[in-house]
Amino acid sequence: PSNSNGMRPIRKGPFGVRRFRPKAGTWEWNWYASFERGRASSSRPIATEDLNADKNIKVIELRNFLVRRGRRDEFIDLFEENFTRSQNVLGGYTLDQYRVKGGDDNFFWIRGFTDMSARNKFLNDFYYHSPSWKLHKAEANSMLLNNDNVHLLRPLFLRPRAENADMVFDSSWFGRDKGVAVVDFYTSNTKLEKLIEFVRNKYFALFSIAKAANTSFWVSETTPNEFPGLPVFQDKNLLVQITFYKNELEYQSETKTEDSKMNGELSTKMHDLVTIKNTLILYPTVKPFSTRTKKNSDTN
Repeated sequence: PSNSNGMRPIRKGPFGVRRFRPKAGTWEWNWYASFERGRASSSRPIATEDLNADKNIKVIELRNFLVRRGRRDEFIDLFEENFTRSQNVLGGYTLDQYRVKGGDDNFFWIRGFTDMSARNKFLNDFYYHSPSWKLHKAEANSMLLNNDNVHLLRPLFLRPRAENADMVFDSSWFGRDKGVAVVDFYTSNTKLEKLIEFVRNKYFALFSIAKAANTSFWVSETTPNEFPGLPVFQDKNLLVQITFYKNELEYQSETKTEDSKMNGELSTKMHDLVTIKNTLILYPTVKPFSTRTKKNSDTN
């Protein structure tokens, strides 16, 4: 059994809150990026052993790489052939890889860890000792212009939980089948706790069970980054929402429906609490890992 919050002291499953978009004329975010499905990944064998499934995740990185012009698909091929399983076996779980439209030279991927200690151990093991990294790092780095756009996050628990329960997130939630992912970055200047309470008490109540199951919330992990060679953003004012849709048409339809549910009071309150909102729309590069594993994880 699972709760709808994706946190599993013992149980597993995604937690859910649907995304907010205000009515026209009431509130605008400062920046919006549109993305589209890129070309399909080249055909190649996919490992039957999914080492990134069914993990208790406490920390994720949202990694947005800028690749040299025209070399993104070449980089994706290199990454997925050499840097997925080699990371998974060491405890740095590759949870999703994406293409973007409007950012034709961007490669976005998500990496998860069981905790910050495991992250530090993985980074040292992989970047100093991994045969795969040693063999291919020069080629990979030659394609990159910037790989420092990284947010270090921990899951935000919205529903009541048992006292002293461990806040962990089921990695297989990321492996479910989906056509598009939407990532919303809410920056709330000095008002994050109030924004979280608003999400918990008002925003969450607006959305259906089905939509809630495909949404998760995250805040910055503020434990010091002990691997300075890979800098990260740890913005204490940031709330992140990740939502999966079947396709962009469903995303647009859901957005329109949600707009109609927002009244003036809620829009005004969100406008007060959110200083900047950035939105990314992403398309997966590969088939979700939970559909490739013999034991299909039930995250509902």
